[in-house]
Amino acid sequence: MRSMPPDRPRDHRFFVGDGVIRPEEAKMSDRHSNIAETRMLIVGASSGIGHALALAAHSRGADVALAARRVERLTELAEKLGGSAHELDVSDTRGIERVIDEVAARFGQLDAVVFTSAAVPFALIEETDVETWLHAYAVNAVGASHVLRSALPYLADNAVVLVASSHDVGRPRAGVAAYHASKAALDEILRSWRAEHPDLAIIRVSVGPTEGTEILRGADRDLLADLYRAWAQEGQIPAKMSAVEDVANAMLSLIAVSRANPTVVSDVVHLAPRFIKGH
Repeated sequence: MRSMPPDRPRDHRFFVGDGVIRPEEAKMSDRHSNIAETRMLIVGASSGIGHALALAAHSRGADVALAARRVERLTELAEKLGGSAHELDVSDTRGIERVIDEVAARFGQLDAVVFTSAAVPFALIEETDVETWLHAYAVNAVGASHVLRSALPYLADNAVVLVASSHDVGRPRAGVAAYHASKAALDEILRSWRAEHPDLAIIRVSVGPTEGTEILRGADRDLLADLYRAWAQEGQIPAKMSAVEDVANAMLSLIAVSRANPTVVSDVVHLAPRFIKGH
């Protein structure tokens, strides 16, 4: 079991019944949002939520290592953020081990691991071939688990593992069967991780429709038009999607809250679009 960090010492001079805002109370809100100096690996950082996470984490003072397949984009981002870039296809188990070793050599230990990589093949289920099924599972389920398995020896006390999943698990949309099924498998894998490692803070973040994720990149436009009509008919198209920056910052705040409150974990968190009047 990993040891919990000791409570911070309090200066009791400030804890008097004078109605004044106390410095320790003022620190509380910051402690629950602060990720400064957090040593963080973000997998899937070249685009979408992972890219937004990298930008937001850097702006909040974290030290970031970035991993993704598109190494050119990743290198440019890492240079901008003063981080490190690591080429990685998460369907490659040896590649995962290599990258984790590289990041661990740089950081020594990891305070947070964030997994946002996803394979989202668009195809009707009868037209989804075996290779597509296997690749979706290799990236979305097995890949995420192997990242956690490889990072396990390097996790610091009170480290947090954040894994992006889908709010559509259990209520799949037409045309995305391999994605939904592999994300459902991921959910069960994370339950097993928690069962065998109850000391680990593993948070599954169920992400709803989010703008700017590039999830539709490379998809057949005619098929997407047909699927969009089916989704609209089933009420699966929200009036407004979540902003990717808001999703990224909400996920980072989960890390801060978990590290500030080490005896509890929000093991499943749903982030859904919220309708705001006037927007």
